[in-house]
Amino acid sequence: MTQGYAKTYRPEALEQEAEQFIANQLIEDPNLRIEIRALPLELRNVEKSCEAPLELSTPSAPPFNRQVTVQLKCPDTINWTQYVHVRIEELVPMVIANKSLARGELITRDVLELVYKPKQFARASYFDNVEPLVGSRSKRTISEGIAIATSQICMVCKGDNVTIEANQATLSIKTTGIALEDGNLGELVSVKNARSGKTLRARVTGVESVEVNL
Repeated sequence: MTQGYAKTYRPEALEQEAEQFIANQLIEDPNLRIEIRALPLELRNVEKSCEAPLELSTPSAPPFNRQVTVQLKCPDTINWTQYVHVRIEELVPMVIANKSLARGELITRDVLELVYKPKQFARASYFDNVEPLVGSRSKRTISEGIAIATSQICMVCKGDNVTIEANQATLSIKTTGIALEDGNLGELVSVKNARSGKTLRARVTGVESVEVNL
């Protein structure tokens, strides 16, 4: 017991102590966003007093799993112990629409927003950068606040006038064509060369842009 030390803890304070304890043990990484959240204690109106500094510990060491139990122990004459479950979420960037988008709507930058959500909800089909989506169109209704998937948009849409870049060694030629099918970044689509009338298989490089290698 520490002479003259006395402190009363509400459940919220114990939860904060547990969160801070875990945060202090995590290695800071500027490329990561971590959310640390204690699960609420059941007895919300019960206060606990301690006449000595709390002793905090966990049964595991970093790197932690998604959930870890923190033991808070009061080492005074009462000698009580409280367990708090803490969730650790790695957050990743995802692009969402800040309003509902109708099918066929042109996607402008002002309707896009980059948010961070738990990693387990991330999919390879989602976008983590706003810029590639600007100028694309929705293939179906896109709900507000939901991560936009590649299947919901087309960067090159059927019937679009597209720029065709033909590359051969150090030579690059640009011409125009018409997209014969929908496509997204990196996908192969059929396009019709406006000058020759020939149908080509080209790779989507951006909004209304494709390339072929000669």
